[in-house]
Amino acid sequence: MNASEPPFQPARPGEAAPRGRVLLGLGTGVLLAHLSLLSGGLSGFSLDMFAAPEAELSGAAPAQATPTVTADAAPEPALPEPVRTSRVRWIVPKAPEPEPVPEPPPKVVKKPPPPQPEPEPEQVEPVVEAPIEPVPETVSTEPVIEMPSTEVAMVPPPEPVPEPPVAPQPPVSDLPAGTQVAAGTVRGAGVGVSDASLAPAVAPPSAQLKYDVKGLAKGFNYTAAGRLDWTNSGTQYEASMSVKALFLGSRGQTSMGGLNDKGLAPDRFTDRSRSERAAHFERASAKVRYSNNAPDAVLLPGMQDRLSVNFQLAGLFNARPDAYAEGQTLRLPVSSIDMAEVWLFQVGSQATESLPAGDVVTRKLTRSPRREFDRKVEVWLAPSLAHLPVRLRITEQNGDFVDMKLDELPALLPSGTTPTVH
Repeated sequence: MNASEPPFQPARPGEAAPRGRVLLGLGTGVLLAHLSLLSGGLSGFSLDMFAAPEAELSGAAPAQATPTVTADAAPEPALPEPVRTSRVRWIVPKAPEPEPVPEPPPKVVKKPPPPQPEPEPEQVEPVVEAPIEPVPETVSTEPVIEMPSTEVAMVPPPEPVPEPPVAPQPPVSDLPAGTQVAAGTVRGAGVGVSDASLAPAVAPPSAQLKYDVKGLAKGFNYTAAGRLDWTNSGTQYEASMSVKALFLGSRGQTSMGGLNDKGLAPDRFTDRSRSERAAHFERASAKVRYSNNAPDAVLLPGMQDRLSVNFQLAGLFNARPDAYAEGQTLRLPVSSIDMAEVWLFQVGSQATESLPAGDVVTRKLTRSPRREFDRKVEVWLAPSLAHLPVRLRITEQNGDFVDMKLDELPALLPSGTTPTVH
């Protein structure tokens, strides 16, 4: 030991041993060094902690220890300042403020445009039409430019043009060459013929006729019962015929109208099988209208229907039995339920016909077919029964037929008497 060095003295109470302070400082330094390496250097710490003693941090004045020096003792060597610990203040960067959310643009409500004021009507001066001057014969080659008219004219809509009426269909009226037409019957298509020029006719009195019916329909032979009711009131007539066959059903025809000195004037004709169809005779318009919307037909003078024609033939022979000789032709316009045509009846000779009712003298009238699908009609009139039809036979183009023969002699009733229906 050096003689000049003071002898070792133990630390006083309240003072830290110098060696312990050194060790504490070294440990603190090592710790700070590690923290500095972990945090990326000293930049993350505040430099104030190395200059601020603990007393400043606590707010009290540091107490400086003054070593006591004795007279006989040599002064101790100056010891290094003790390393004091300090609190580390971490500077945490502030979180970035969130960006402000832009507010949605305000909805723009479009206001409807204000109504435009209606333009005031312009006062149009009346247009005075100038007289039309004659156009010279020379034609100018310069183009003609039409100026737009300044006058607005309200033209009313055109009235609907009525459709032209459909002309009625004329009846078929072809006549074989060399045919002798009976006087007073319809000639040609009826042109120029009036009711006054028709032959007189006297309708037969009321009666009820019963028939024995045989026929052929689609290759099937059948028998049936038929009846013809005829009513003559003097000014009006009504005829009704019905045929009823087993397994074939029934079929009926009716005709009604007026009576005059020319015979029958039908008003309505019906044909009833599965359904009823009718023909209407409109004398005011001289037309025949059909319920099945077929074209109208011309209503010729003396026109009959398919049922009334039998009684019109009887009326002609009742009025003038000697006027119609054998071989002559009677022309009668006849309407069905959908068309009109002129029927030609050829007058035959008188002969005795054997019927279920007995032997009866008759005069046969035949309407022969003239076109395809025409039917043949044969009528036997009995002069002793006011020329009422005692036999009727209708033959179709395909061979089907119906043959009606008088089953019993009828009792003739005075005009205006209705036959009793049994």
